[in-house]
Amino acid sequence: MGQYTVLFVDDEENILHSIKRALMDEEYRCLFANSGNEALQILEKEKVNVIVADMKMPEMDGLTLLKIVKQKYPKVVRVVLSGFTHLPQVLAAINQADIYRFITKPWSIEDELKVAINQALDYYKIQEEREQLTKALEKRNEMYQNLLKTINNKMQEINNSNEILREIINSIISFFIQLCKTQKSIDNLIEVMGNAKNLLSRFILIMPISTVKFSPTRLKKDLEKDLSKPDKMLNSIVINLDSNCRNVIIVSWYGIILFTVEEIIEWIGKNNIVETIKLMVSYNEENKKFVITIPISDSIDENLAMFLIILKFFTSKFEGNIRLDKVNGQNSIIIEFGMKTAEKIVN
Repeated sequence: MGQYTVLFVDDEENILHSIKRALMDEEYRCLFANSGNEALQILEKEKVNVIVADMKMPEMDGLTLLKIVKQKYPKVVRVVLSGFTHLPQVLAAINQADIYRFITKPWSIEDELKVAINQALDYYKIQEEREQLTKALEKRNEMYQNLLKTINNKMQEINNSNEILREIINSIISFFIQLCKTQKSIDNLIEVMGNAKNLLSRFILIMPISTVKFSPTRLKKDLEKDLSKPDKMLNSIVINLDSNCRNVIIVSWYGIILFTVEEIIEWIGKNNIVETIKLMVSYNEENKKFVITIPISDSIDENLAMFLIILKFFTSKFEGNIRLDKVNGQNSIIIEFGMKTAEKIVN
């Protein structure tokens, strides 16, 4: 019990000396005070596990001291050592100061005092272990609740994504049915369905999709990394960030944004629409829109238009839009996504 400390408080020096001699070989550390005030000073500096106090002392009696100890140091086990055996006084000490043990004088060092101290230390240890166990259980329960919350959130994301996937598939089927009524070329129909199938296959790989914080700089780096892979076989790509979005953090659908831009760039590259693919990344703070502009050739390719229509079935489920328009007199693909916030990065 070397890590434990017992504080003895008695105004009679001879009693403290007797206790000190009797307990000098015990494993626990012993501290001594000859008044209540001295005991409180020791308690402020030392970690005490058990306090043994005489009931009758001048200035501050044992009951007053132990009531203060109970209030300020509730974990300290309190033992009374006294010659008073009057029942009301004993009950007052037990009730008001929550006394663990009441030892009456005269007492035996071996049979009473040592036994009582060891029992008090055992009680302290049990209380300490119970508190540690309670904290461990509370922490484990908190971890369990957090895990359940995470699982439920993930399940909700998956359910939402599955519902979105069903809606996308239904939209593509409806579009294809309408296309069959107007499109005479079987080859065009096959290409449309092939594009839809490939988009669906790659879209499934990025599910579930949720809003996240990201910087346009991160988008630029991820696009450059993904599109530089050997299997892409793309022309040169230049990605520019508008000055208004170089130092912002945006909350939006990052996964679908990356998916949409990469699909369009790959399609442009493989069909040689332009020699150098250029992207301008910006955001419209007033309209809460994250915008990516991709200039293309002067003439609009019908197959590109059809591809963008299919891709729009995906983006529209995530506050996204794809349109063809002129920017600075040049035909361009404009990709827009709603964003929750745009926070400025403070350097």
